[in-house]
Amino acid sequence: MTVLETIMISSFYLFIALMISIQAHIGLRTLLFGITLPAEALQDTDVRGIRRNYVLLTGGFAIVIGVACFLVARHQTTSRSFLFWAIAIMLLIMISFFAIRISRKSAQRLKAARGWEVAVQTKRAASLAASRTHGSVLGSWWYAAHIAVMALCIFFAATRWNVIPQQIAVHMGPDGFPDHYIYKSVRTVIMMNIVQALMIAFFAGYNLMISRARISLDPQDREGSLRKQLKLKKIHSITAWGISLLGIANLGLLQAVMLYGWKLDLLIRYNLSFMAVFFLALIGVLFYLRFRGLDQQRDIPSQEERHWKWLGSIYANPEDPALFVQDRYGFLWTINMANPPGKIIAAATIAVPVIAILVALFNFR
Repeated sequence: MTVLETIMISSFYLFIALMISIQAHIGLRTLLFGITLPAEALQDTDVRGIRRNYVLLTGGFAIVIGVACFLVARHQTTSRSFLFWAIAIMLLIMISFFAIRISRKSAQRLKAARGWEVAVQTKRAASLAASRTHGSVLGSWWYAAHIAVMALCIFFAATRWNVIPQQIAVHMGPDGFPDHYIYKSVRTVIMMNIVQALMIAFFAGYNLMISRARISLDPQDREGSLRKQLKLKKIHSITAWGISLLGIANLGLLQAVMLYGWKLDLLIRYNLSFMAVFFLALIGVLFYLRFRGLDQQRDIPSQEERHWKWLGSIYANPEDPALFVQDRYGFLWTINMANPPGKIIAAATIAVPVIAILVALFNFR
């Protein structure tokens, strides 16, 4: 495994570990692992202790797992090293689930012991003007840029068909030379374009979900809550658009490396740059939302804990006609799983990346 590859995969692991460890401090301050707390509880030392213990637990395991994986994988081949790091990430995610479960039970016990009661506000102010929500996110036509990149990749593949070798290298051995090939065909040549198309559909659908998500106005500050929610939508829409465009370009570069013999170092360097931009953009967005208080917005009708399943992360309320709502942490958007179309959309959302992975695996075999 080269130094650049080691830096790339270890940086990705560190980012995942960081996002897992700080999630206790992301979103609504009055939510502690899905348990609603009153505002006065925020200064409670035990509340801070629960958050601190989660960070120490997940952060400690992340360091131990990361160091062990680095020591084991540094002398392995590229493919085996990536496998070890993938296992490390999956192990860390599993540990985070247990840590969240433990922290959530601690929050429930603390809330019961303190006798904290939180009045659930079920009334929602009507939107001041439906037309004002227009333009809250980027229009779908912005994804024409993604389609243009994909079309350019297909154009080059078609015009340079005779240059493409009959056997396409899809894996590099430890000596830096190809050790696995697939035969040239229309299917194998355009497989990256199929993945690009699926990726465009996924992010365009996410952008549409943001635009259709309910805007719940605070009766005490209708104008202010409307402005903040529209701004929150726009920030997420722009961030998703930019990151997805870089991802589409990355797939095009991977296709060029495979088909036209471009240097692999170019792809690795691009991926390092892409990951740096992705990490910095996401961290920057988190800090900006927290600084502006935009991450403290909430969808008032969906706040009752009984409607949030599976560690408080899945919304299922048959009495709520809304299909898309803001999640409980005020940062992302989610689907009402009790709404029949919601189950179809959730299944399609999961199916798109799964199909993309299967397409790649089927063609690489």
